[in-house]
Amino acid sequence: MMTRDMTRTAGMRAALAALVLAAGVTVWTLARAIRVQTVPDTPAQTLASLETVARRMPRVPANIQQAVENDLFSPDRSAPDTPYRMPGEARADEAPKPEPAKPVVLGTAVATDGRSFATVQLGGDRPMLVHVGDKIGEWTVRAITRGKLTLVTADGTRAEITVPRPGP
Repeated sequence: MMTRDMTRTAGMRAALAALVLAAGVTVWTLARAIRVQTVPDTPAQTLASLETVARRMPRVPANIQQAVENDLFSPDRSAPDTPYRMPGEARADEAPKPEPAKPVVLGTAVATDGRSFATVQLGGDRPMLVHVGDKIGEWTVRAITRGKLTLVTADGTRAEITVPRPGP
């Protein structure tokens, strides 16, 4: 086919124009993809220096002689006045904290999409709607199931409250 035969119909002319346009866009995109842009110079941020990494905290030298003189198994050794406690462990002389007042669950509504809620009343306050994660006094709502509400306090006390059954 000759060029003159190919450009005779309007459809062929449109197709050739589209082909030339596509080739131009391809060349232009390739040129932009290959071109390397210069990275602007930014000042280096120093979060930690080698000086602080190389310098260590001075350690107190161990007094070996004192450790040898204080015989671990000597009969005159005695226990300390207060025993060692782990962090977070309650002391023996500490009175246990009273449990905070539990709310009354008036009803629950369970949805399959996670938007469950419950109607609760704390003491003489007015009833309110709560969702998972909401706070009621010192309690935080952990789960809402059919007829039951699971609560937890900041110190880890857990309570499961059920809806009271109506009756005479």
